[in-house]
Amino acid sequence: METFFEKLGLDPKESKILICAIHLGAQPASVIAQYVKMDRTTVYRILKSLYSRGLLARSNRKGATVFYLEKLSDIEHHIQKERDRFNELMDEFHAISPRLKALKSVFQAAPSIQIYDGFEKLQDLYRDIIVRAKEQNLLQIRILGSNTFSQKLEQQEMGSLIENFQKDLKKNLIETDILIAQGNLTREWLTHLRTFGELASLPAAGGATNVILVGESVFMVSFREFPVGLRIEHPDVAQTMHFLFDVANKYIQVKSQFSK
Repeated sequence: METFFEKLGLDPKESKILICAIHLGAQPASVIAQYVKMDRTTVYRILKSLYSRGLLARSNRKGATVFYLEKLSDIEHHIQKERDRFNELMDEFHAISPRLKALKSVFQAAPSIQIYDGFEKLQDLYRDIIVRAKEQNLLQIRILGSNTFSQKLEQQEMGSLIENFQKDLKKNLIETDILIAQGNLTREWLTHLRTFGELASLPAAGGATNVILVGESVFMVSFREFPVGLRIEHPDVAQTMHFLFDVANKYIQVKSQFSK
């Protein structure tokens, strides 16, 4: 019973005194204090608080104030009031949440950055992409590729790493929106790829660089003789990258219309 009343918002002392008052019936603070082994002043203060919250009733008997539970429905009524109060708080929260969000953005923390160096750490990068996508309940990630994955890095075959990443995406029902910047010495044009498999099949041409946007996380990876990956956690940085991705998408759409 004490656990129940503590869940209702009472502290351990309040819970103990309330149960005692219910058990003893109409009694003054001095009797209840003796029963719970607390000083009378503390017990009287808590009894008055329980009365003010509607959990106990009180009356005068022979010149003394006694406290008691008048009816069980008083506790039920208190629970109903608490539920109504929290519903009101939820409505107020929804009303002020835009202001809270704006306030939070003013004092934005510095970006969190993690570096992945070498083939072994690159495996962690792709695992972290899946983790971040799941944490943010994302159904899609965005990839801006510059050519694509090299076939070998540090004498390691890239095929299995990319295949496992593709399987993890499929397993977690995460789609990919892919733009590819292609060209020889310079990236001369942008195209939209339909599937992840197309990205993996393109030539690397001097080393590929990919940017993967995962909600508020930005991953970058450069494939050369010694691969290096980077993860940046910052909503403003991510928002900027998403904006650039949208601009690139619009460019491709306009170019496609003109070509037709």
